[in-house]
Amino acid sequence: MTTDVLLGPGSTTWDRLGQWRLLLVTHRSLLLQAAHPAIGAAVGRYSVYNARPWRRLFRTLESLQTYVYGSASEQRRELARLERLHRRMQGTDDHGRPFTAADAQARAWVHLTLFDAVLTMHRLGGDPLSPEETERFYAEWRGLGRVFGLAEADMPATAAGFQEYFDHMVTDVLEDNATVRDLLSGSIHRVPPPPGLPVPALVWAPLRYAVVSAVVQATAATLPEVYRERLRLTVVPGADLLVSGVHHAARLATALLPKPWRYLPIASASIRAGDVPAPARVAPTPESFFTTVLDQSGDGVLRWSDLLAMSREISTHLDLDEQDEEAVHAAFESWWEQLRAATGTPPDGAVTLPAYRAALAEGRYPGLPDPKSGYGAVAAVVRRLIDRDDNGEVRQDEYARLLTHSPRRHALVAALRHLDRDGDGTLHSDEFETALRDFLTGQRDLDAARYLLGRA
Repeated sequence: MTTDVLLGPGSTTWDRLGQWRLLLVTHRSLLLQAAHPAIGAAVGRYSVYNARPWRRLFRTLESLQTYVYGSASEQRRELARLERLHRRMQGTDDHGRPFTAADAQARAWVHLTLFDAVLTMHRLGGDPLSPEETERFYAEWRGLGRVFGLAEADMPATAAGFQEYFDHMVTDVLEDNATVRDLLSGSIHRVPPPPGLPVPALVWAPLRYAVVSAVVQATAATLPEVYRERLRLTVVPGADLLVSGVHHAARLATALLPKPWRYLPIASASIRAGDVPAPARVAPTPESFFTTVLDQSGDGVLRWSDLLAMSREISTHLDLDEQDEEAVHAAFESWWEQLRAATGTPPDGAVTLPAYRAALAEGRYPGLPDPKSGYGAVAAVVRRLIDRDDNGEVRQDEYARLLTHSPRRHALVAALRHLDRDGDGTLHSDEFETALRDFLTGQRDLDAARYLLGRA
């Protein structure tokens, strides 16, 4: 499954969807989704959102970001997971009607309410999308819908057609049901404090009531009028003005932040990585590799201390424990012994550039790679640390988490992404190991390795 429109840096979807501001309309979108008969029945029967509301919210946001900002590989994994989940959610509702969350109409409604959420966020924030940008965004969103398994006929062809579809769904399809009512009132007394927020029960109870009540009032004020009347909801006078003021304030406040800070975590990481340009591919010479990579101290010769500095740098970026640090240290020590033997350098001596160049010219170095010794051992151990589960591939979200504590996290994530030759967001670990071996022997440049070794 592919899209006709490629999402990525510069697309309207990437620019608009993953903003923190979206949280202000999330409850509204969840309620509209639950109002669909099949979705409301499936959520009411199978979801544990009312027992674990924060977990459900965080997982929903993570899923949304993954299939919007993730790579093709990450999209496939997440959408396959969602498809398996929806396929299991079926039965008969309280009115005796059969339902399945895998129903195409229901899935289309869920997907398209997210498009509506972004339009609503911008409209309430005072920065509505232009007609041209709305059409471009909708074209991208339809393309993503096809990845989601929706057919052309399941979605309106244009943004104007979407508005007609939305009005029809609100007027003729959405209903009042137990899940909707729970989202409007029943969950107030069940929401626990957010994870990691140590709020005493006596403080949380009134705070929870105030916050949840405000969210419900804000949702009611922004619902389509015909559906609000069907639910017989009353809105506090002035609520619409207050909601608009909150959205305007959020827009103005976030506009003062650096761009990546305006976005949810996964979206922010993808945007940061996407802003780093692909490196120019220039093959190094023996001289340039020796002076800019091997000679870490810059004193013109290569000593064991230079390679030891590289091992420490990798340990810092990958936040290794003692056992893994020892493995890295041993691999670099083996590489030093290989270089020393190939150049005829004494154990306590220093490899000079002429000796290094002669070893290359006479074929004494690098030789065939051995994953148990020399530069091959270094490449093998770094591969193992990157591909922790040893499944042959590392997804972007995996190496992004792996580098959480790296002082150059975003540059490293971008550099590793540039190694993804087929663009599917998955770094194949055997290809990475080969590329790293080529770098360690000066046969190719590799930004990711330069960052890991501390000379970029």
